[in-house]
Amino acid sequence: MKGVGTLASLTGAAAAAGTLLVLLRPDSQQSAATKEQETGLSIEAYVEDTLGLRFKTTPEIHRVEPEVSLSRIEENLAAQFGPGGLARRSRALELMGFHEFGGSSMREGLTALQSTGVRGWLDERENQLLLPNDFNENEVEDRSILHGLLARLLVHQHSPMVIGRLSDDEWITQSGLHSAIAESLQAKLREESREAFELPTSLVTTREALLASLPIYLAALGELPQERGVARIYLETRLRTKSRTLPGLIEDPPQSTFELLGGDPSAIAPVTLPAPPVGQETQLEESLGALQIQTLIEWIESYEQAQALALLWRGDRYRLFANTSGDHLLWVCRWETEAAAIRAAEILSRRHEKPGAPRRCFSVIVHGKTTLLANCADDETLESMTNLQWPTGTSWLPGHRDLLLSGGNLSSLR
Repeated sequence: MKGVGTLASLTGAAAAAGTLLVLLRPDSQQSAATKEQETGLSIEAYVEDTLGLRFKTTPEIHRVEPEVSLSRIEENLAAQFGPGGLARRSRALELMGFHEFGGSSMREGLTALQSTGVRGWLDERENQLLLPNDFNENEVEDRSILHGLLARLLVHQHSPMVIGRLSDDEWITQSGLHSAIAESLQAKLREESREAFELPTSLVTTREALLASLPIYLAALGELPQERGVARIYLETRLRTKSRTLPGLIEDPPQSTFELLGGDPSAIAPVTLPAPPVGQETQLEESLGALQIQTLIEWIESYEQAQALALLWRGDRYRLFANTSGDHLLWVCRWETEAAAIRAAEILSRRHEKPGAPRRCFSVIVHGKTTLLANCADDETLESMTNLQWPTGTSWLPGHRDLLLSGGNLSSLR
């Protein structure tokens, strides 16, 4: 089992791309402070000039107490994921293999990601920036933070994420890209004033401590916009190679983490789950996505294996449901090759249940290029999975040979 540290390690070439800070156009190589002084540009105008876009409405900035920001963050999360949505996601992820969620609150973790080790927050529903009352834009650190926050606001005005409408994978992708744009701009400003940022600031150390303490699923989200995070590398590589323009990326962003990882989004095919039987209540249907597939496989196996399989992912869908015997998970994942499906099943079948935990009925079935995972509260519900009417392409078909893994033991079924 691998720790969070390896999650952020990427190739040398990708790291080099992250240090280019290519956000600034060739005619914008002056320091922000110098350019603002010489031209009389406001911070807002500097951000507009850098991103190549204009604010559609005047930035609205409010000074608030910390508890106000926390309350607004929680309201936005509730609107995005729905009442009880984060608790249901937490349970589904735990049943997949993210065991840390057995003792952690996803709501608290996501709230911490947006409030800890930061000074300021964008309320996307209200199109407002919230700053702490002691924020001082004349201080070099706060000034760079304000540039980043205004960049987030400008991006949001041109590419708004409609709260409650995006799938989890789309939300992760677009919020990660928006944060990466802001972080890349802030990195440029820190480089220009590197003497003032010579030592890790308290915000940096606080943020690092937070990421080290979070469940790996959430830590992966926090690492996306960092220098070696996949969203940052995706952004800066495409600007450096001129395969995309910054305004183009903002107004036509990637739709999946598979694209952030370097995959071709046209290779993804929607996965449809069968209709649930009578007596089963669906609590949640979602997709894990390529990034969190990589995160889970790294947690169980290794970073190298996770990186390879993430690029062979071709779509997935899971359902958390309940009946009188308890809650259950059905997860279908499609791969590029049969070998990838088998290898993924071998990894996902390794269960490490906590001592004293209630008995669960678990199996992974490989059918062609598809992996089907079921984690049920009782044998009867697990057995009922084989009687479902599966859509073409993911079904158990009569006469076809499938592979069954249960507790890590590979056997064949007919």
